[in-house]
Amino acid sequence: MSEQTAEAPKERPDHQRWNYNIHSMSPLLGTIPDAARTALDVGCGEGYLARRLAARGLEVTGIDADPAAIARARAQGHTVELLTSTEEEPAESPSITYKVGDAMTADLGTYDVVTASAVLHHLDLEQGLARLRDLVAPGGRLLVVGMARSNWPQDLPRDVWATFVDKFHRLFRGYWDHGCDCTWPAPHSFADVRDAAPRIVPGSVYTRDLLWRYTLTWDRPAS
Repeated sequence: MSEQTAEAPKERPDHQRWNYNIHSMSPLLGTIPDAARTALDVGCGEGYLARRLAARGLEVTGIDADPAAIARARAQGHTVELLTSTEEEPAESPSITYKVGDAMTADLGTYDVVTASAVLHHLDLEQGLARLRDLVAPGGRLLVVGMARSNWPQDLPRDVWATFVDKFHRLFRGYWDHGCDCTWPAPHSFADVRDAAPRIVPGSVYTRDLLWRYTLTWDRPAS
């Protein structure tokens, strides 16, 4: 499915925003370890995911190569409008630092949580995944939501069913466009990601989501 079919960007409060990336990332945020204190959102765009991480009481750094996207993120401040029964009010005010830069080369250190939503298809798959791996601190967790090409004909039945589910979501939720540049078609397939993950992040969990996304989670050993 082409990402170019999404609506034009709309100003919506965070709690009203929905798209494929949000749909796939939301369950992963519930797996963040209680001991986590710092987070890095790679390719943060206008800051939606960074704000969600801050809502969990994490000290967040968001990095993106697009200065316009970072400007929009900073303009929205650190307001958290997403709190639900599974997201408790943080003990302290949310902390987010936004940086304009290339996450592949910037001096970033390591973090307890590293997130990347719709980022890997902008990079060389293996180099990008290795870089995300290296940004995770010992005992930390990597959370990836990615876009990839379907492997046809075997994926055709899944994609047909996904179009019906997509229409249902759009009817009741709408589709929020983050307004950032999107590379499409993706340069790699779902099968490429599935095959690369065990080599680069051994022990990771790869899951193919219905709505044209995959998730990848990985825990760096504590020592």
